[in-house]
This record gives sequence, structure tokens and C-alpha cells, in this order.
Amino acid sequence: MSTADDPAMVDLLVEVSDTLVADLDTDGMLQWVSERGRQLLSAQAAGIMLADARGTLRLLAAAPEYTSQARLFETASAPPHWCFATGQTLVDADLDDPDPRWAGFAGQARAAGFRSVAAVPMRIRDEIIGTFSVLRHQTGPFTGEQLRLTQALANVATVGLLVKRDTGYRRVLAGRSQQILTGRVAVERARGILAELLDTDTDTALQELRRHALRTERTLRATAIEVVRALPTAGRLPSTAPALLVRSITTASSLSALRDLISKRLSAAGLGGSARDSFLLAIHEAATNAQEHAGSGRLWLWHHDDYLWCEISDDGPGLPADLEIPTGTPDVHHQRAGLWLIRRICPDMLITSSTAGTRLLLRQPLPAQPAGSPSAADSGAGG
Repeated sequence: MSTADDPAMVDLLVEVSDTLVADLDTDGMLQWVSERGRQLLSAQAAGIMLADARGTLRLLAAAPEYTSQARLFETASAPPHWCFATGQTLVDADLDDPDPRWAGFAGQARAAGFRSVAAVPMRIRDEIIGTFSVLRHQTGPFTGEQLRLTQALANVATVGLLVKRDTGYRRVLAGRSQQILTGRVAVERARGILAELLDTDTDTALQELRRHALRTERTLRATAIEVVRALPTAGRLPSTAPALLVRSITTASSLSALRDLISKRLSAAGLGGSARDSFLLAIHEAATNAQEHAGSGRLWLWHHDDYLWCEISDDGPGLPADLEIPTGTPDVHHQRAGLWLIRRICPDMLITSSTAGTRLLLRQPLPAQPAGSPSAADSGAGG
């Protein structure tokens, strides 16, 4: 089959061309290469490293971002460093029996669940400027086609840097390195805050942070900075804070205090009167369901695109596959009366449920605020 007959390859070529001619910053371009490389090569991690003015490799993009696994690329003995030094493609198909040159790296990689690695050089004429690398959970060699694709993606990143040469990739490197450092600090602080507020571990907190970045269509770094600014830890919760709120749902007795706190946040965001009371009732009913049926849950409240959004999630057994929410007014003791009430208040509510838990997404339009009004400024700060 020719390239022209392969829909996946055609799509990739279109993406590449769009990426190189679009008004996309260098950060976005490098991140795109990392993400697509991880997907196309069935890898679990991918990273782009560029050399600074002293020839030291710096991690500029990684997929997924801001994880401890991404830092493996920075290990001094890792294959990317040997690839940069030799200018050769390097592959280790089984890190359980690694090349002696990166035995130390192999031990760290195995501890993180990785079993094979490949690294290819990024080259401008005769100069090696960096490397593109991927890590996989499974052992086994990379095929010739996979290595050609890896090198092609490295070339895309290199050409992208040249296309944007008006800024100079050395200058881009310095700025991006500082951005990555700032982002890491923000993400680490944000996941710590979320771990405390959600009463969970930092890995789960990072997953929640990623989900929030995705649903608000922003980068993980920008989302983390917002969380750090807008989410004080448990002991510091001023009622005038922006709408963004994250809380764990643990016991029935905690729901009353949570309801009061949500009411204050809704008011601070500019929602008042019957609209506030109704939305608060829907949120409280959803939180009560999570506590009663799953024992605990998580609540996120945020402002985005002229709406207040609230997601209540839990790790319970999920809803029955044949669930039907009553269309008419149910008896107060009906098993699904709570969901019926929530839908009455938020007709476009979205329910996602599986054996791993249930997520309920609600939204409430905010009233238009005069430009420059205090409530408009407050609500905008939250999302």
C-alpha cells in the first residue's frame, strides 16, 4: 500500500503541514511532536531534548507533561545523552538486560514500568542539536518502519525550529527551559493542594488536574497556576475567593458546611436569587448521592465560558446499565428521585458512569455583568 492509500499516514502528513505553517508557537509545536510520537509509536512516554549553549541537553517537551516518568529522559546516563554524543540512533529492546552504558538509567526506567527505549538525533546539517526519544512498557525491538517514523518526527521538530528561526532556537531553549521549570513548580504545588483538598494521593491529584485542564481547554501549566492562586489549603478559605472550588465529599455531616461554602462561591461569581438556590440544590443533591451510594466523592466548581460548572464524581460501583430517569414527577421515595430533580434544574446534565465510578457534570449560565463590575471581575478570576 502506498502512502497516499494509507488514511492514517495522509492524516499525519496533513497535521505536519498544518503544524509547520500555522501560527503555532515553538512550545506548542514541540509538544505536538511529543504527543503524536507517543501515540503513533504505541509508547507510554516521549520527550524532546535540545542542547543549550554549553552543550547540555535540556528537556523541552514531554508527553505526558510534568510527570516523574518524563524526568527519566534527563538522567545523565540515559540513551538520549548517548545519542546526542554519538549522533547515532540508539535502541534498547529489553531494559531487563540493558546496554552497560545506561545500566543506571535502566534500573530507574524499570522501576517506572518501562522495558524498552529508542532515541534518534535531531540534526541541522552536520550539527546535532538534540534528541527525540520514546519509552515503552513492553519489551521487543522497534521495527524499521517505527524507527523511520521516529526519525521523521524528530526532523519535523527540527524543521519547525528552523521555520521559526526568527527567534533563534537557542533563545527559545532558554525561555522554554525557564517555562518548564516554572510549570513544574506550579504543577507540583497544585497537585499537593489538590491531594490535601481531595484527601487523596498526589498521583490521583495529578490525574484530576489533567482532567480539569482538558475540560477547560487549557494547558496543564496554566491550570496549575490557577489552582495555586485560587485554591487555598483547608485552613484558608476566604468567602470572597473566586468561584473555583475543589472539595472531597466524605461524610453526611460535612455536606452542610460544603453547601454553605458553595453558596458563598456562587454568590461571589455573580449568581444570585432563585438561580443560585436552584443550582445549589442540584449540586447538594448530587453530592448527597455520591456520599450515600459510594461512601465518598469529589466536587469541582469552576467558571468557564459564561457558565458556572460543577462536577461531582465518585469511585463507586456505577449506575445500573438500564438506568432510566423518571420523566414525570416521581414519588419522593423513588430510587431516582434525586436524579430527576437534578435534571429538572440542569436539563443538559451529563452523566458518565462505569464500574469504576460515576461523574455528573452540571452547568448554570451566569447573568450578564456590566463591564468593569466587581462581580464580573471576581467571576472571571475563577476560570
